Amino acid sequence: MKRWTRIAAVSLVIICCTFAGGISLAAVDIQELDDLLIQVKTYDYGQSRENLTKITDMIREAGTSPDMLKQVEKRLDDFVCSDATYAAKQFACKQLSLIGTEDSVPALAPMLTDEKYSDMARYALERIPGSAVDEALRSALVRATGKAKVGIINTLAVRGDTKAVPEIAKLIDDSDKMIAGAAAAALGRIGSVAATETLAKAMGKTSGALRTQVLDAYLKCADRLAAGGKKSQAFAIYQKLYTQEKVMPIRAAALRGMVTTAENPTETVVGALKASDQPMQTVAIGLLRDVADSEMIKAVAALLPNLSVTSQVQLLSALADCGDKAALDSVVGETKSSDAAVRVAALSALAKLGDASTVDLLVSAAAKTTGDEQQAAQQSLYRLRGADIDRAILQKIPGADASAKVELIRSLDRRNTAGSVPVLLKTISDSDSKVRIESIKAFRTVVQPKDLPALIDILVRTDSSSERGEMEKTIVAVARKITDQQEQANAVLAALPSVKDVPARSSLLSVLGKIGVDSAMPVLRKALKDSDPKIKDAAVRALSEWPTPEPAAELLDVAQTSENQVHKVLALRGYIRLIGIKSDRPTEQTIKMYKTAMGLAPNVNEKKMVLSGVGTTGSWEGMQMAAGYLDDPQLSQEAEAAVVKIARSTAEDHPEETKELLKKVLETTKSETVRQQAKRMLGFMERN
Repeated sequence: MKRWTRIAAVSLVIICCTFAGGISLAAVDIQELDDLLIQVKTYDYGQSRENLTKITDMIREAGTSPDMLKQVEKRLDDFVCSDATYAAKQFACKQLSLIGTEDSVPALAPMLTDEKYSDMARYALERIPGSAVDEALRSALVRATGKAKVGIINTLAVRGDTKAVPEIAKLIDDSDKMIAGAAAAALGRIGSVAATETLAKAMGKTSGALRTQVLDAYLKCADRLAAGGKKSQAFAIYQKLYTQEKVMPIRAAALRGMVTTAENPTETVVGALKASDQPMQTVAIGLLRDVADSEMIKAVAALLPNLSVTSQVQLLSALADCGDKAALDSVVGETKSSDAAVRVAALSALAKLGDASTVDLLVSAAAKTTGDEQQAAQQSLYRLRGADIDRAILQKIPGADASAKVELIRSLDRRNTAGSVPVLLKTISDSDSKVRIESIKAFRTVVQPKDLPALIDILVRTDSSSERGEMEKTIVAVARKITDQQEQANAVLAALPSVKDVPARSSLLSVLGKIGVDSAMPVLRKALKDSDPKIKDAAVRALSEWPTPEPAAELLDVAQTSENQVHKVLALRGYIRLIGIKSDRPTEQTIKMYKTAMGLAPNVNEKKMVLSGVGTTGSWEGMQMAAGYLDDPQLSQEAEAAVVKIARSTAEDHPEETKELLKKVLETTKSETVRQQAKRMLGFMERN
């Protein structure tokens, strides 16, 4: 048994135990140990463990010396036989479980039949090797009752004592269900020939919960036989349980055992699938992932048309997980099933089992179906792997009808197919608008920055406003692939001077706003002064979408001076949005800007936008501004929401004022959401 080792310098030194590396010394003051044991006799739970820790340390110190350990063991044996408290004896038994030998049996054995001390005695004995321990346990088993008897049975099982089987076997008939169940479980754990035979006989003599325990134990015997290489004997037990029993978990475990020990596992799995037993079919299908080879895969896949819908769906999923192409033909066949759930499962399975030959099937299903079936076909088309798949998709696009072409192009996007740009440059001019739009979307993924001039040219030539909008998004997405941010707008800036068409020019300005780099700002500022109102409109919108607060001054100027009401509103909304973008400006300036915006707001909608922005400032100045609108019937709801939101930031520095405003919100709000938020905030403030 492994022993703890440590050497300490104390008064009594015993030289002992010569190892290959030299001499080891164990030093323990025996008198000190005796004194400590006397002191801990009265120990109880909850008291100081200082002396217990000292004893534990001394036992570790004695670990290198067999002679010393014998002395320590003898004292612990005497201790458990003394009038020490329960807690103290439990501590001693724990130490004996670590260092005890057969010499401790006389001290521990009498405790086995005492229900109060039985557990601690077994804890120690269970870990002590030797036949004397087994004999003591067997002897106590005959005399023990109740929980003590159950515990001894369990310990004999843990120790695998085959000599205890005859006595344990008698207890399966015990009137105490707890003892009978423990006996059955113990026989299963011991798993000897005699134990197995006993359990086989007990199956016919037991009933109810006890019979289930016997069956489970019998299964464990079979498991031990299988683990020991005795597969034919194990198979016989599994087969008996599978064919003769009705308890579902037992039959399921037995079927698993049959498959793993059968000479022909394929025959076993096929047999289970052919039987009209849905639960067992489910078990058999679940086993495929662990045991199936190509022969088994092909055999079970051929059964698909004859199974229930539930089993078909389960089997298709399992076949996909196995990933064996031997099932491909059968799976393809199920895509034509009359049941939608089966078709969906089959289409999903093709994601792992399909090849280039299944592209047409998946495209057709994606183009001609809806809902789950369409999604399954699309996802499988996207997930098929291999360069041959990409080649097949690219080759099929020119000759496909519009609906199929859309799905093929969409798959180029999802698959990020290399080499697809030449094909997309052709489909972008397709007569079908859906094909053109899908081509534009696909560009975002597959096109590289070097192709930006071609994309800009397409945008300039586009007549459809919806396609132009998608093209703008695509150009922005491709431009952002450029590592140097300041170069992202270069291609657009280079093309802009030669573009005279107003819609096209407006689109390019919109793109510059979305990219939002410094080099584009002068162009947009100039566009604000353009004589064409549509160009001005595009410039205002572009600056309103700018990713930083930089154009705030320009937008404010438009909102204050423009004679075009639409431009004024657009600029004001953009200005309000830019105020809310994180910056290093002082909070006071931010609030001043919001007040300016509020003064310019022509209607309630813009004023609500301002209050929504104020709610994000987290400042006392923002709180005061929002509070000023609590009594405004048109703006009270937005003001209340802003007050509650800002309260989290002002609660510490302005606790009383914040509480008063929250209480006012509670008194007047008509929003249950705001009411609950205000209550929670007030509660938090009161607690903290």
